Amino acid sequence: MAATTPTPRYTFTERAKAGGLNDAQILNSNNKGGPEVPTDSDVVVAGGGIHGLIHAIQSEKHKPGQLKTTLIEKSPKPGYKIGESTLPLFSLWCKMFGLTGEYLLRIFGIKDGLAFDFLDRENQGHYTDWATNGPPGLFLAGFQMERSMSELLLTLFAQRIGVNVYHGKQVDFQASKVYRGLEANKIEISKGKYDSQPATTVNSSLLVDATGRFRQVASKNAPIHRFEGWNYDAFWAYFTCPKDESKIPFRFWEGPNTNHLCFPEGWAWVIRVPSWEGSPIPNLMDMLTYLLDCAEARTPNDEIPSSEELAEMFGLKFQWVTSIGMATRNDVKYPEDMSQYGTKEAERKFYYFVEKYELIKEFMKSFELIEDLYGPNTTWIVRKSLTYQSPVVSGAGWVAIGDACGFTNPYLSPGITAAMATSVYSAELAHKALAEAKAAKDNESAELAIRNTFAPYDKFAKDMYPALNQMNKFNYCCFREPRLGPQVSLIWQALIGVGTPGWQLIREDYNLTMDNYVRYSINWAWGTWVPEYDAVAKKTIELIAPIPLEEPIPDSVVLEIIEYSNQLKKQAVDSNKFNFRWDGLLRYYDLYLNYDEKKVTKDRFVRQCTHCASWLALRPDWKKCYSCGKHRTEEEATITWNPPLASEEVKYLVAASDAKPGVSAHPFQGQSDHPATFPTMSKEICA
Repeated sequence: MAATTPTPRYTFTERAKAGGLNDAQILNSNNKGGPEVPTDSDVVVAGGGIHGLIHAIQSEKHKPGQLKTTLIEKSPKPGYKIGESTLPLFSLWCKMFGLTGEYLLRIFGIKDGLAFDFLDRENQGHYTDWATNGPPGLFLAGFQMERSMSELLLTLFAQRIGVNVYHGKQVDFQASKVYRGLEANKIEISKGKYDSQPATTVNSSLLVDATGRFRQVASKNAPIHRFEGWNYDAFWAYFTCPKDESKIPFRFWEGPNTNHLCFPEGWAWVIRVPSWEGSPIPNLMDMLTYLLDCAEARTPNDEIPSSEELAEMFGLKFQWVTSIGMATRNDVKYPEDMSQYGTKEAERKFYYFVEKYELIKEFMKSFELIEDLYGPNTTWIVRKSLTYQSPVVSGAGWVAIGDACGFTNPYLSPGITAAMATSVYSAELAHKALAEAKAAKDNESAELAIRNTFAPYDKFAKDMYPALNQMNKFNYCCFREPRLGPQVSLIWQALIGVGTPGWQLIREDYNLTMDNYVRYSINWAWGTWVPEYDAVAKKTIELIAPIPLEEPIPDSVVLEIIEYSNQLKKQAVDSNKFNFRWDGLLRYYDLYLNYDEKKVTKDRFVRQCTHCASWLALRPDWKKCYSCGKHRTEEEATITWNPPLASEEVKYLVAASDAKPGVSAHPFQGQSDHPATFPTMSKEICA
């Protein structure tokens, strides 16, 4: 059946105006169960951020209609959060439900991989660089996204599939009773702040702690755990988004990457994001509902209005902004008097490093600060001691997910992508746990069945955060000397993050299904469990961490680490377990991951629109700029494969890109001499 273009509707704008509804009321009016919180629900999710929504959606999609899930969010609407960058595992999850680039790139920015510049503190102006492509647009779009928009989109999608999401409601954690067994929880919902609804008690079997770093339930069961050694502080602001990037002082700079400026004390992120801040919630709901209708109808890209056209159609504010922030070690020795750098702590620390590094100072000339983009007193934001872990992530009647389980560092974007493994894994285990509990002979047996079911989850969370913390220490150690990033830490991140056995199958056609998504997500974790990676990371930390931060790294140490890394890298490549198109993915590396500074080519999957300068994914069937609506030529929309691909290989890629989500079209799928394995995790967790 041919795809159709749905008709835009203004349901929520008209409903809010007719009923005088506030943001919480208009959002809650979209629940299939009505605007009032029910008194019975199998699962109550406390927290309507991205992990709470992912858990609820995964649960409903896993076994539709089997568990009743109610999500409670205290804020009247999705609001500002940091964490704009995602990785392919998030896009693959969205793709399973038909939420692909045609629709999401109208509201999010394109992410074309990761790029890094490593600054030399001792030789100002000198730097090295490294970059990897994102997925080709033929298969999958990567996203840079304003979190409030992502959470509003997922709220509407959750409601569409039958999950009730209530905004402006708050779980009273002090009054709630969380007990063992089935249907024993008494979850108290406070009187509504934004409506006249009275306090409510919800009878449930499972309370999901999705309250992020506040850890409302997890904190009552065990004190927070901090890892040995330095921690990290972050400080950031929002700036204008330059259309002309030619004055940026880094070779190969491209805006659609998640860009990293790395220096011995830490790193700065630079993320280009479309912002819809200041737009009315009912209007946004109408636009997002229209895009969800388009996704459901599988409307082709060129038949959908662009971002600018949608903003005009639905009465919205739309602009491109740049998120720029720094995540530095908390053992940095700052000057006693920082007043010359600004008035706020975040501002002072930010500009201290801007002034310290000549290249960053020159870089910042292309950007202008945006005051209070997200409301009063939001110009400069600081968050300290980022890294932590919850020692206990489940117990009688509850389970923690997302940042309630732990957090390490925004470097390499684990906050959404790695941590969402907790959200999807716990959602599917909840079905199994409650089903087995219902079959138990008594309450004691029911609780034992639940605890046994969640035991692998407990182990997964216990192991993942220390592994991610080691990954960060490894990378921060490599920030200390500009040769180490391109030749050691990042080549291993690519090798084990992209090439890990079991992960390459995704690279065949970039599809996962409800049958295998959780298995992939819990075995990925940036590949930090892979033995070869672990060995290089430990060796690097052992040699560099004891050297005081203020001192340069001796050349002998740098060479020893590079030699050790190259030995293990060669063994990994020779094993044929990590095969990939490395010469197309990476600059400076050939097919066998030999480093060559003269090899500066790689595949090209994005280009700037010649009209609005937005960065666009290259697809021959996408002629329309999804940002401004102008059309481009076939040549402007064509991928550059570098090194070139044979015509037959390109045909296979195009055939795979046309496949429906979850259907492989690759002729060699399943014929590898090295079948997918998960050597780093236990069979119990993979089951």
